[in-house]
Amino acid sequence: MESFFYFNMFRNIISTFFQNGIWVVGFFFLLLRTYDNPILKRVSTYIVGIALSLLLIYSVLISI
Repeated sequence: MESFFYFNMFRNIISTFFQNGIWVVGFFFLLLRTYDNPILKRVSTYIVGIALSLLLIYSVLISI
């Protein structure tokens, strides 16, 4: 019974993270395809990293 709880918890973490993370990655992908700017590329790399790490923390806190 305990293994089912952990399996369900990890499944919820992964599904929440990827469902929300695809929007972040897709937005910045389309932004970079529209505006070809080297400063924007560098800044968006940091923003995507920060946003995905916050989404991972959010997914863990929601699933616990």
